[in-house]
Amino acid sequence: MTPSSNPQPLSLTATQADTVQKAVRYWSRSNLISSTLAKDLLGTIQVVEEKHDFDWDKFAKYTFRLAIICFAIAVLTLIFDDVVPKLIKRIIALPASIRITITSALGIAIHIVGYQHSLTTPQQPYLTEAIHSLGALFFGLSALQLFKVYEGKNADVAGHRVGLALALVYGATAVLVKSTFIWTCAVIVFGVWFGCWTAYRGGTYYLGMNYPLRFVFLSIALIAVSMPMRAEPRVAVLWSATRVWGLIYMFHALWILSLYGNDKLRGDEFGGYGGPRRLAFWSLAFLAAAAVAVWHGLRYGDATTKGFGLAFLGINIYTKFFEFCWSAWYKSVFFAVMALSLALMGRYAESVNAVLQGQGKY
Repeated sequence: MTPSSNPQPLSLTATQADTVQKAVRYWSRSNLISSTLAKDLLGTIQVVEEKHDFDWDKFAKYTFRLAIICFAIAVLTLIFDDVVPKLIKRIIALPASIRITITSALGIAIHIVGYQHSLTTPQQPYLTEAIHSLGALFFGLSALQLFKVYEGKNADVAGHRVGLALALVYGATAVLVKSTFIWTCAVIVFGVWFGCWTAYRGGTYYLGMNYPLRFVFLSIALIAVSMPMRAEPRVAVLWSATRVWGLIYMFHALWILSLYGNDKLRGDEFGGYGGPRRLAFWSLAFLAAAAVAVWHGLRYGDATTKGFGLAFLGINIYTKFFEFCWSAWYKSVFFAVMALSLALMGRYAESVNAVLQGQGKY
């Protein structure tokens, strides 16, 4: 195989180029191609930025989601508006079992409509998801009515059971219809249930852990569960949302731990014995988690982990800046230093952008 004297460059994004380069080097090491040919092939790769035209796909997805949110607001406005008080009173006057049956039946019927729509018009996935989201809203109303039935009758236990049941229903529905939006609702409801259930079982501290520390372990579990989901066709579409919510729970929990620690709520003051050391430990843990996320994003070309790591690395730095300098410095000096640091970061970003443009990567 003789390479062309003037080969045409192959334009690839950074992630695509990295994959092709690894493949070519592997073939060269395995003696499948000569080292000269491998060098020539690598020389034809030109890294370019992925074109970002207007994304109508995402526009459609978020438009339908906003439509569902607006519809939910419209329902709440109708409930709390004085225009239809008599109608509301009649609905409330119905037995709870009838209200639960009606809302559940509506939820099931809407999901059936969404399933039929997915079969007849598969080219409209976001409208299908919006229909299923409306069905999920009615299941939520049904759960709310069920909770009202048990209110005052061991409400804590009943509330936990209803919350867990709603999370499971949302999760099962999301798996069946492959909806990341409903899956997100399931993860949020599950998080609320997890916090309430552990509080009921152990109070402010459960197994020696306050709320943020519990959510650190919950987030680790979510991230761990998301990894095998990627290879399972039935839930592959949900793995990214699972990991994202695991990262959200983790970094917010670590941020709170870096501010209050795990024993602040027991009455220990920041200046008390061992207090600064404990807070320093959680600050370092927060910093380490952000650094690992950035490393993972750079190492594997993962924009999600890199974005989370950089964002919360900045939050960690500026949180400590506020913590140590807000009371000690004059406010004019404080904000001047903050403005200078932000300006320097912006200038650095412009310099990097200019260099990339000069290299033809943009």
